[in-house]
Amino acid sequence: LFPYTTLFRSPGVQLVMEDFNTTSPTFATFVVSIFVLGFACGPLILAPLSELYGRVIIYNTTNVLFLGFTILCAVAQNPSMLLAFRFLSGFAGVATITIGSGTIADIMPREKRGKAVSIWSVGPILGPMIGPIIGGYVAEVAGWRWMFWAISIAVSLQ
Repeated sequence: LFPYTTLFRSPGVQLVMEDFNTTSPTFATFVVSIFVLGFACGPLILAPLSELYGRVIIYNTTNVLFLGFTILCAVAQNPSMLLAFRFLSGFAGVATITIGSGTIADIMPREKRGKAVSIWSVGPILGPMIGPIIGGYVAEVAGWRWMFWAISIAVSLQ
């Protein structure tokens, strides 16, 4: 039952499975959840690094890495490559969530932090709800690889 719920939430997974000629329900689940595993591991390293070297260098470095790993997801030639680069893109992509509230604490006066954090947190709250809708449409119209190209283009425009 679990792999099918994953397919329902992530419409591009079926296209990935067809492209890589696999029917593994484990792969179907793992290709989605490995990104979240990167999200879980990233803060363990990125938060302390931002305290040691500063937040700007971590933002800039992880944005470039996220862009690179997302492009590598788009051009992945086999399931192993896709899984590895999905993990690494999750690892690098979590930096803004991990150190964003710290940045707000650094630059905002104490009285305005609550409002600033509430505005900032709209992205991490709405992203997981809106992202699959947009991704499903892009995957249906242009193919699963274009989901990654669209993300790469959006990241490049920042």
